[in-house]
Amino acid sequence: MRLKVFFASQSVKDFSNLFFANIFQKFLGLIRELVIAFFLGSSIIYANFLLLRVVADFFSQITAGNALKANLLPKFTMLYEKNKDVSLSEVFRFSKKSSYYLFFISQFIQTVVILLLNLENNLLFFVASLILSFSICFNFINTIFLTVFQARGLFLKYSYSSVTNSLVFTLLIYPLISVASFIGLALSRLTGIICMYFTFVRPLKKEISGIEVKLYNSDFNFPTLILGNFANIIIISSRFVSGADGSNNITFFMYAVVLLNALLTAVVTNISTILLRKIAIKKNSRLIFYSLLVSVFVGLCMVVMLHFFSTEIVKFVYLRGVFNISDVEQTAVYLYELSFAFLLLFVSTILFQPFLSLPIAKNKKNRKYISLLLLGTIVTGFLFSGFFDLDVQLETLIVIYTSSIMGLFLSIYSYYCYSKLTA
Repeated sequence: MRLKVFFASQSVKDFSNLFFANIFQKFLGLIRELVIAFFLGSSIIYANFLLLRVVADFFSQITAGNALKANLLPKFTMLYEKNKDVSLSEVFRFSKKSSYYLFFISQFIQTVVILLLNLENNLLFFVASLILSFSICFNFINTIFLTVFQARGLFLKYSYSSVTNSLVFTLLIYPLISVASFIGLALSRLTGIICMYFTFVRPLKKEISGIEVKLYNSDFNFPTLILGNFANIIIISSRFVSGADGSNNITFFMYAVVLLNALLTAVVTNISTILLRKIAIKKNSRLIFYSLLVSVFVGLCMVVMLHFFSTEIVKFVYLRGVFNISDVEQTAVYLYELSFAFLLLFVSTILFQPFLSLPIAKNKKNRKYISLLLLGTIVTGFLFSGFFDLDVQLETLIVIYTSSIMGLFLSIYSYYCYSKLTA
């Protein structure tokens, strides 16, 4: 009877909406990766594009996704719990103004990177950087308003919006990448993001009645931006190390991460989203425990499966076009070696959510110290890899494992802080 009630609960329904939408997106993502591997494989030009995209992805991670959600979801959730009607006109005004700053800052940094790397076809990479900067801006705006959907419990609508973005991206990637190489890849992604904006976000401009909600710079606490998306920041930092030697090693790292991220986003991220919303309203230790249990189970199953079948999985997914058997072997090594780090990230992601559900003012100092320790660990990993002449793959693993282990310890400490503050 209790099991029946559990499966009929709203949390399970919300997770199902997010999970199956994410499964479909992962299927679409698989198609995209097949196209990328077919046309670009492990080419140096694709490796250079991935290195350039480190800048854009870092900006995206701290201005979109889990990082932004961790800052805004508790605030929006409480607003919609207390008020039936909420006006979003000021939120639109704030997001538009902020997106201008994001564009110019990200474009400036990307331009500096292009000049420092002295890449061939600098003009093409500059065009790609412009497209990436526009993607950052629209993604920032989209994420703010998709967080509104989550705060209102509209997980089905949130899922539709994500699927729309992914579907448009997938439909356009083959024709555009076949014509314009990595420029087509960047352009297809931007088009998907813009379609999401006009289909789901722009209609929210009509919601102008009710209490006026305003966003301020103080709502975007930098330590929370780091902790809310610490897993992706660790992955991006490791990616930079994997491509810092100018080789195509970064392509093998990315192909492996795409497969590992399927579980991180399809299961763990969805669980953490629902968990953050629920415990922002009311403490629920049982839900935290179940969320952690599921994440550990999924992570262990992933490690065991990749121990036996990593090469076969990579062959099945990527072996076609210019992606050859040598690429398979190098990607498979990364896939298994990174799996243990991802298990640690699964656990840490869940354990950080209770801490992030608290009002920022309540644990502002702890957020600052924890984020500094995490960033300090990543920087230390960079310095270690720079001082010693090690194989780039080993350097990458050192950075991701030291950061992931530190992330686990910090997440346990954050849960201890949460328990003390809510006792």
